[in-house]
Amino acid sequence: MRLARLTQRKEFLAAAEHGRRFRSSAFTVQVRDARADEERDDLRLGLTASRKTGNAVKRNRIRRRLRAAAAKALAGQAGRPCDVVIVARADVLGAPFDRLVADLSVAIERAKPQKPQADRRRPVSKRGAPPSPSVSSA
Repeated sequence: MRLARLTQRKEFLAAAEHGRRFRSSAFTVQVRDARADEERDDLRLGLTASRKTGNAVKRNRIRRRLRAAAAKALAGQAGRPCDVVIVARADVLGAPFDRLVADLSVAIERAKPQKPQADRRRPVSKRGAPPSPSVSSA
C-alpha cells in the first residue's frame, strides 16, 4: 500500500497545531482530521527526523523504518481523511519493528476524534469574588 505524503511545511504545521498527539519512546504522532471544507478522502503521511536523531544515513534509515511500519499499521485506515505526522526520535533505530507497528496502531486509535460529550468540568469556585446581589421579595 502506498500512502499519500505530506509535502508542504504548512501541512506539517497544521497537524502540529490542530492535531491530537500520541507519544511513545521512539516517536511522536500528530493526527489531524480533515476539515469539512477539504474535499479529500485519503490518509496522508508525513515523516520528520531532525539532525538530532543522527547523520543523514541514520535519518534516512529511520524514515524507511517508519514508512514501512506506517504502511503496515495504517493499512486498515486508508480511507480515513486525515494527516498523520510522525516525529522520529533516535530510539527508532534500536526499537523492534513489531513494537513500532504496535505503537503506531495505538497512536491512530487514540487519536481518533471522540464524540462530543457534555462538559463534565467542575464549576469554578467564586472565592474572592464580590457577593452577587440577592433578589429578595419583601
